[in-house]
Amino acid sequence: MIEYIIIAVVIGNIFSVLGASLLLAIGENSLQKILKHIYAFAGGTLLGAAFLGMIPKAIKISGFEISYYILGGILFFFVIEKIMLWRMCADENCDRHGKTGAMMLMIGDSFHNFLDGVVIAASFLHSPAFGFVVAISVFAHEMPQELADFGVMIKAGYSKKKAFLFNLFSGFAALLGALLAWYAKETTEIATPFILAVSAASFIYIALADLIPELHRKTAIKQSFIQFLLLLLGILVIFISVFFK
Repeated sequence: MIEYIIIAVVIGNIFSVLGASLLLAIGENSLQKILKHIYAFAGGTLLGAAFLGMIPKAIKISGFEISYYILGGILFFFVIEKIMLWRMCADENCDRHGKTGAMMLMIGDSFHNFLDGVVIAASFLHSPAFGFVVAISVFAHEMPQELADFGVMIKAGYSKKKAFLFNLFSGFAALLGALLAWYAKETTEIATPFILAVSAASFIYIALADLIPELHRKTAIKQSFIQFLLLLLGILVIFISVFFK
């Protein structure tokens, strides 16, 4: 089991850093077009994982009161976002564009990745198939996040090599979270409904506050239709993974 958890974390977090670094070689215009598609697909996987996987399983284990944890989780991530500045930032005037903002970004992302590792481990303890569903969702939303992180680090004056190493180091926080959750698995199993609820809140918050608003920057009918299809595709991937495992 631990081997699968490690593989899932590496795919979900560390591979996203490698993938993002490769995408940086693409021209800016092409990259922006690809990013819009990634945002749409990632948003779909996050919403699908939250509403089709995490929330139903959390309710099945603990009951309806789990909704309070979801609401509290959304408020929690709003506060954390304000403190840690982890969210994607496309605006040139964003406070994250600067060395102080970039380092706060790394701290916030490390914390976020740590939580990703915990939820992947908790999901595997519940069901290996569900663990891979969560890992897919993590990978889908980490790719655009890592691209944004690279952009912030480079704009702050860091070299591409340093930006890559900082992001890779941040990705390993997920492995730490997964290992701690695994070795404290008795506690993790007891806390699984809470972990799933808070993680669902995180996925919903990222999808609705970060990814989907990016899709509304362009309103061309053709582009909007493609984005909607990719959003549905992301949900469909999770649906198939959850109900046809």
